[in-house]
Amino acid sequence: MRLKTKQSIGVNALVEHLLRSGDLEHEFIGSHHAHDGIRAHQKIQKLRPDNYLPEVSISHMIETESMELIISGRIDGLFSDTEGVTIEEIKTTTRPLDQIISTENPLHWGQLKTYGYLCAIENDLEHIGTRLTYYQIETGEVRELRQTFSMATLKRFFQDLVNRYLKWAEAISKLNRTRDESILCLEFPFKTYRSGQRRMAEGVYRAIKNNRQLIIQAATGIGKTIGVIFPATKAMVDGFTEKIFYLTARSTGKAAAETALGALRKKGLKIKSITLTAKDKICFRPQSACSGNECEYAKGFYDRLGSGLEEIFQQDDFTRGAVERNAMKYRLCPFEYSLELALWTDCIICDYNYAFDPRVSLKRFFQVQTNRYTFMIDEAHNLVERSRAMYSSEIRKQALLDTRRLLRHDLPTVYKDMTRVNSWLIKARKNVRPPEMSLWKKKLRMTFTPC
Repeated sequence: MRLKTKQSIGVNALVEHLLRSGDLEHEFIGSHHAHDGIRAHQKIQKLRPDNYLPEVSISHMIETESMELIISGRIDGLFSDTEGVTIEEIKTTTRPLDQIISTENPLHWGQLKTYGYLCAIENDLEHIGTRLTYYQIETGEVRELRQTFSMATLKRFFQDLVNRYLKWAEAISKLNRTRDESILCLEFPFKTYRSGQRRMAEGVYRAIKNNRQLIIQAATGIGKTIGVIFPATKAMVDGFTEKIFYLTARSTGKAAAETALGALRKKGLKIKSITLTAKDKICFRPQSACSGNECEYAKGFYDRLGSGLEEIFQQDDFTRGAVERNAMKYRLCPFEYSLELALWTDCIICDYNYAFDPRVSLKRFFQVQTNRYTFMIDEAHNLVERSRAMYSSEIRKQALLDTRRLLRHDLPTVYKDMTRVNSWLIKARKNVRPPEMSLWKKKLRMTFTPC
């Protein structure tokens, strides 16, 4: 008897996977994807009454003949009183609130209805109230949209959602079984280990198994890349990791990882991998905004994404060339397409930034703390300087003033904020030591680096 496959997915990921349609748009800012969203959450939650519970965790398991699917997430807020239970989802936006209508966004209402069903089934409710709260970042305005749903309505919605997702989950599960079977039979791709290579591979496996860190210093030519990737795949089939991130700052490092995976594939390995390329390098229309109004590859992106995913999953190696070819065929933004693919791959080869830079990191992976990911950092000694740059910022006074002038009439709130920043810079300039004053007068430049 074959054991049931266990899978887990967040509510937001479930809804986004199934209900997205139309163009790529970045007007709405996800509640957990930006500092503005976090602050908006906290601001609104503090204004709620005593019977309000913020950040309520919830989960539910769906069991089929072959799978155990756990759906989980966090409800932004929950009210409970004599009139019943109401749940709240908070969203931040840059759009004017008078342009938002009650039935506009199927993703937002889909999240609410999914949370509503999970909450209703957990608390044995016949009805549940829902509140969709929009916070306008620039003005601080708030708009609340409310609906009450019956348990029967929510159940129909949820079952349809789950049934559609299970078809995809079963396909992924089949791929994973094929992967695991190939890893069980996988041998080291070369006749013998080089000096010290086997010891290194054993150390990597133990580190992954015991959830420990390992620093490797070895001579050039020992075969470090294959020496870490091979044991990581073995740890995957043994259940110690579910995704491998190979992080490197150089294109040669990416090529080495691709070569190592290629050598393992020649030995029978069936593993999905992707090499992420920076947006400015892979974009088909670099002069256009990432919007359906300006870019043909953003327009209708989600309507074509399913077909693009289905076709490319017939192969295992999602290199830059493969991503670009398929993206061009289906008229998809190649960068966003690669990020979607990364969600379903076993190994992601990418720059340091995607794991460590707070501005461009793959937040869809790192919203929830997990020990199920393995990070392999090529030439880790370079990470100190790179991290310092990631967490440092520069403010140029003249650029600030030029931008402020342009925004005075269109974005008065931003204009006022930039005025306050300018005032702070003037005060800061007065505290600069005399030897540095000439630099400030010539070109005001400030660098902030956290301890």
